[in-house]
Amino acid sequence: MANITIDGKVYDIDTLPQEVKGQLAALQQCDQKINSWNMDIAIAQTARGAYAAELNSLLEGVEVVGAETVDAVEVVEAEEVEAEEVEAEEVEANG
Repeated sequence: MANITIDGKVYDIDTLPQEVKGQLAALQQCDQKINSWNMDIAIAQTARGAYAAELNSLLEGVEVVGAETVDAVEVVEAEEVEAEEVEAEEVEANG
């Protein structure tokens, strides 16, 4: 007798209707897919960080248009730009 707990209630898996078992299987597949996507996102974020660091390294000696000296180049995260745009829109809407 194998049991499963759902929303704090314990059920005997062997006595569950096939429709319930099917929904559980579909839910497990969704969870596996989400976990896989999260791993892919983590890999991509790590790679992006490495690419950004290499870009900054490669740009250290490159002359910046309109600037007298090159101190450092910052790669801006997409989320930061998006947040700034949302804040600007909110100020315009409230202002």
